[in-house]
Amino acid sequence: MTSLAVLADIHGNSVALQAVLDDLNAQGGADYIISLGDLAVFGPDPVGVINILRNYEPIFHVMGNTDRYLVEKQYPVESGKYNWEAQVLASFPWTASQLSPSHLQFLADLPRLQLLFFSPKHAILAVHGSPRSDEENIRPDTPDVDLYQMLPESSAYNLILCGHTHLPLNRMLEGRHIVNVGSVGLPFDGCPHASYVLIQLRPGGHYRIEFRRVAYDIEKVVNQLFAAGHPAAEVQVYNLRSARPIGDKLIYTEEMRQGHRL
Repeated sequence: MTSLAVLADIHGNSVALQAVLDDLNAQGGADYIISLGDLAVFGPDPVGVINILRNYEPIFHVMGNTDRYLVEKQYPVESGKYNWEAQVLASFPWTASQLSPSHLQFLADLPRLQLLFFSPKHAILAVHGSPRSDEENIRPDTPDVDLYQMLPESSAYNLILCGHTHLPLNRMLEGRHIVNVGSVGLPFDGCPHASYVLIQLRPGGHYRIEFRRVAYDIEKVVNQLFAAGHPAAEVQVYNLRSARPIGDKLIYTEEMRQGHRL
């Protein structure tokens, strides 16, 4: 049966990406790779990540929201509430400055979604955030009623693949699998190992879904961040080592204690 390896949110971390590809080879490989976007921003080696992926065959790509920001040159705006935001947002122009016109064109050519029909009973919708938006979150704690609103009305797809949140998820809803594959380069679920998913297509429209976690040399990436003069090096070191966004540590404010969501 056909096998798939699904990656997302590499974020300029070529060390983690190579570790995942090595693990994939050790598992016997896959017939196809599906990459769900956010390839370059935040990590120290955006060029290395794109060079690896654009020479890899066969692979299906989806554009992530941070890929789109680079292509459109429309970067998020600092709110002014937290002093670490300026460092994180400086990652966008820094990353753009590292990329050649051909690298940026590669990102510009990525499709916003992929509709993949591997058999009459295996129809897959691959997106970055949700089927509605590359900025929308499908998280483990997303209520079914909210998730249902994000899904396309068509029932043609029985597997939806996404990333964006850096939080793995495997859920059934209305007869469809929804799988968030987590993050290769910047996990946020408390486990610093790179996350990806292996999928085997089974008879009758079924899928075998295996989440893989791969240890890699995080301190090598830490050294790369400082050697490259990355503007958000200190923030990213915390994120990489803790496998939590720095906001989880620093945005525990009265607003959150009162139950407001930021």
